[in-house]
Amino acid sequence: MEEQKEQKVEARTGGAFRFIWDFFISLKLTVTLLIILAGVSIIGTVVDQTDPAKNMEMLVAIFGPGRAGGVLDLMIKTGLTNMYHSYWFVGLLSTLSLNIAVCTVDRFPRVWYMVTRAQEPLTDDMLRTLGNKRDIKAKASPADLKEKVKSAIKSSGFSPKEREEGGVVHVFAESGKFSRLGVYITHVSVLIIFAGAIVGSFWGYKGYVQIIEGASVDKIGLLNKPLLVNVGPEMPIDFKVRCDKFVLKLYEGSQMTSDYLSTLTVVDKGQDVMTKTIRVNDPLEYKSIRFYQSSYGVMPEMAAMVIRAYAKSGKGTLDVHDYNMKRGQVVHLEGSPYDMMISEMAADVAMGPDKKLVPQSDQFKGSGAALMNFTDKTGKPVDQAMIFNMNPDSQPQVVPYRFEIMNYRGPYYTGLQVTYDPGVWVVWLGCALMVLGILVAFFTYHKRIWVRITEGDKGQSVITVAGAANKNRHVFEREFRQLAEKIEGK
Repeated sequence: MEEQKEQKVEARTGGAFRFIWDFFISLKLTVTLLIILAGVSIIGTVVDQTDPAKNMEMLVAIFGPGRAGGVLDLMIKTGLTNMYHSYWFVGLLSTLSLNIAVCTVDRFPRVWYMVTRAQEPLTDDMLRTLGNKRDIKAKASPADLKEKVKSAIKSSGFSPKEREEGGVVHVFAESGKFSRLGVYITHVSVLIIFAGAIVGSFWGYKGYVQIIEGASVDKIGLLNKPLLVNVGPEMPIDFKVRCDKFVLKLYEGSQMTSDYLSTLTVVDKGQDVMTKTIRVNDPLEYKSIRFYQSSYGVMPEMAAMVIRAYAKSGKGTLDVHDYNMKRGQVVHLEGSPYDMMISEMAADVAMGPDKKLVPQSDQFKGSGAALMNFTDKTGKPVDQAMIFNMNPDSQPQVVPYRFEIMNYRGPYYTGLQVTYDPGVWVVWLGCALMVLGILVAFFTYHKRIWVRITEGDKGQSVITVAGAANKNRHVFEREFRQLAEKIEGK
């Protein structure tokens, strides 16, 4: 009874294992996972993975301002705004990796047998299954023809082997047998690439930091958080990065940027350890952390806006005044009993949904905006206006001046994108291995040649030549024909 129970347990265990094994070697599973990954990758391209403001703009345009916030919250909770560092995306990659690994293990033994087994002499049963074959008659003994056959095979790039059985001479050769492993090299490379991506998701991060000249930072504002590192919105680093100089170059006679670059110094344990001037696509790297030149702008907290006031009466140039104003600074409006203050300002704005102004950047491009408040001598509010260069009619009603934004200036910051990906070298290793696998799989193939020399009638011998290739058969047919002609002496 105990033995029967053990047998039933083993049967159930084997059945469950077989079910799981068959599930993971299924081609349907592979296709389904690839379709899902392709779909979510498209979503990851449409949904911005770094800037929530851009996603909000898109959702407002689609769902309206009332529903956009709820949809964005749902996207954040499901990981769509940080997709490549989400558990479900890593789960998809892991499942596909397991699927590829199981398929490889399931099919590899048969291929390995084909690669390692010794080539057998040609038999009549084998001959019937081969498509490339030819009989050649020659007036010589099998022993005399053997060297001629071997020489022809060598000249075709093979290393022939020979065997004699019962007066029959067998010569056989093969090349490119390891080409059968090309697809498995590619499989392994894909697994290595996936492993690198998973390592990057677990421990890597992407962030952004702004530094003004002379300042330094030792924390990174995170855009993508690592899955297995408990960290807040900022990632501390064990060294400092100082901006020694920021240079902005403009095209001559234009406000368009031609180039911008930053001179950065790494300070580790109080010592300057390296300095590099970086520009777009030429980062600074230290301790596997890369700092890319990403953006620039005027530091909002230290910015001042140049406001020009024109008298509505338009009596002359003496009624035009320029004011250099910071946010919250009270300035007296000359030629009037009023004071004015900028409560909010932005260097570059655009008209968004419902005619709301949407900040675009910290660079002044002529499209700035300022919310100005006007008070009398007692501090009592008398007027308010949103000064918006793209809408010159937006002006105060009581104050006898109209206003225009002339400039937005202050100390520039350099915006640096920061990346740390400990799996990147694993990915590069996988890519190199994939190139090797593709070269082996597509540009080499397994070719086999068999020659059997038997003694015929009247001093003649029959040379039976046969061959096979696992792919590129039309190319092999030409090579086989050329080899047969060499053996025949044509």
